[in-house]
Amino acid sequence: MLKQISRQFKQFPVSRRCLHGSSFRLGATVFDMPAMSPTMEKGGVVSWKIKEGEKFSGGDVLLEVETDKAQIEVEAQDDGVLAKILVPAGTNDIPVGKPIAFLAEQDDDLSTLEYPKLEETASKKIESKPEKAEEKIEPPQPKEEKNTSGSDSGKLGNPKQTLLPSVELLLHENGLSKEDALAKIQATGPSGRILKGDVLAYLGKISPELNVKISEYINNKSHLDLSKIQIRETKASEQSPSSSGDKPAKPEKPAKKEPLKIEKELTLSQAYSKEALQRLLTIAEQHAYSAKLYQEDSEVIDPLFEEIVAPPRNAERFKTQFIVTPSDNSVSTLKLTLLVNESILDAKQRAQLFLDEVKDQLTQDNGGVSSSPQLEELF
Repeated sequence: MLKQISRQFKQFPVSRRCLHGSSFRLGATVFDMPAMSPTMEKGGVVSWKIKEGEKFSGGDVLLEVETDKAQIEVEAQDDGVLAKILVPAGTNDIPVGKPIAFLAEQDDDLSTLEYPKLEETASKKIESKPEKAEEKIEPPQPKEEKNTSGSDSGKLGNPKQTLLPSVELLLHENGLSKEDALAKIQATGPSGRILKGDVLAYLGKISPELNVKISEYINNKSHLDLSKIQIRETKASEQSPSSSGDKPAKPEKPAKKEPLKIEKELTLSQAYSKEALQRLLTIAEQHAYSAKLYQEDSEVIDPLFEEIVAPPRNAERFKTQFIVTPSDNSVSTLKLTLLVNESILDAKQRAQLFLDEVKDQLTQDNGGVSSSPQLEELF
């Protein structure tokens, strides 16, 4: 029974097949040079990733094809066997559609496999080409109104130009070549460049007059119009010193800013030597410089960050001068003068800490100290 069925199938000649998973095959399948882009006409075989007689699965890379723009890998659409390679690796300028290999099913016996004749397949393709040519849509004829434009700004395109991708695509869709475009289409772009609007106007899809007006507007706005600019008259008071003959006056130096001066008088209830007062002021100054101006337990202030951004500790914040003036009843007056360096951010605060520390030290020694309110300056 099976022999009768196989004999019936052999009566029907098969010249072409598609890759699929059926278990019986009657001949090899022609594998043509694939078109990797709509505009591709020729290509090259860089390398075959599958050897002759080797099986492959759907998604495996069969070969690598080189076009004029890139190298692209060609994957198998179904399982099969690379029965025979017709075009070896390294061959260039292969027309699209030319047979480059034979494919078979994985279960086929390559020793008894029937290969179709390439002449028959080529003749079939040649016969089918005129039918495609008859179905080709002729490009629309340009309207006559394109030549009725009143503007003479249009001119033929620059033959050395490289067409824009949008222009090249539009020409290809309407069956126009680059030579036709350069010979027939008026270019309104810079340096004779053909724009997409020029092609649309040539095809009659937009008004040529509108296209010319738009190009003229863009050209007029592409440069600065200096025709209406007037030169401002120079007044006599603005003339340069060299024109009047007088020597230019030297620029006045800005007045030097005087340092902030703080004066405070304290009444001493007992006598102090000059050395003792100097030692007391030194201790107060060390306390003012080492004191921290922020709360250590604050959730907002970071002590390490404050140490980094704060001015150097050894930078001079203020200078100290003092004079002891004796008075009646064995009571002396201590007059302190502080010259504060305002260029340092914390100078005023540390100067105030210094004055408070001096007052505290004298209070501990004297058991009380009075401050003269006449000259006391607080922050």
